[in-house]
Amino acid sequence: MNKKKNNINYYEVFGISPTASSEDINTAHKALAKMYHPDINSSEDAHEKMAMLNDAHDVLSDTVRRKKYDSELRQSRQQGSDQEKSSSPSSRAVEPNQTAETKRSRTTADAQIRAERAEVLRKKAEERLKTVEAAQKKRMEQAQRKAEEAARKHRQRKVEVNRNDVINELSALVMDDNAKRQKNMEVDEERYHATKVLLSMARKDDSRLRRMTEEAERKQRIDEILTLVKEINEKKEWV
Repeated sequence: MNKKKNNINYYEVFGISPTASSEDINTAHKALAKMYHPDINSSEDAHEKMAMLNDAHDVLSDTVRRKKYDSELRQSRQQGSDQEKSSSPSSRAVEPNQTAETKRSRTTADAQIRAERAEVLRKKAEERLKTVEAAQKKRMEQAQRKAEEAARKHRQRKVEVNRNDVINELSALVMDDNAKRQKNMEVDEERYHATKVLLSMARKDDSRLRRMTEEAERKQRIDEILTLVKEINEKKEWV
C-alpha cells in the first residue's frame, strides 16, 4: 500500500465505522457507485471518486487486506500523532502550501462523499417508510372490507330468521284454519246422515217423525247460517 493510499481513510470515504460488517461495506459501495459512476455522473472528478470507491471496496471487502490496512492505518495515525508532538512551530511553518491545500481538498472531497451518502440513506429511509405505510393502509382496508362483509352477512341472517318466523306463524294459522274447517265438515256430515235417516223414516207416514224431521231441517238451516256468519267474522279478524 503506497503512501498516497495510506493518507486516505476508506472508512470515512464510505461513511462507516471501522467495525462495520461486510454487508455495510457492500451497501455503501453500491449506493455511492450509483452517484459517482462516470456513466451517470458527468462531473470532472467522477473518475477519480469512482476509482477511490473501488480501491476502498477492494481493500475493505478482502479480510486479509482489510486487516493489513487497519494495522497500517493505526500506525499512520500513531506516526502522525508523534510527529505533531515532536514538530516545532518553525518546522510547521516551512511546510509547503501545496501539501496543506492537498489535505484540505481531500478532506473536502471526503466530507462531500459522506454528505451525499447520508442523503442517499435518507432517501432510502423515506422510501422504506412509504412502503411500510402503504402496506399498513392496505391491511386496514382489507380489515374494513372483512368487517363490512361480516356485518352484511349478519344482517342477511337476521332477515332470514325474521322471514322464517313469519312463515312459521302463517303456517300455524293456516293449519289451525284447516283444522276448524275439517271439524265443521265432520259435523255437517253427521247432520247430513242424521237428516237422511229421518227422511227415510218420514216416508212411512209417521206424523211424529215427519214433524221431527221438519224441525231438524229447520234447525240445520239455522245452524248453517250461524256457522257461515261465524266463519265470516273469523275471516275479518284474521285479515
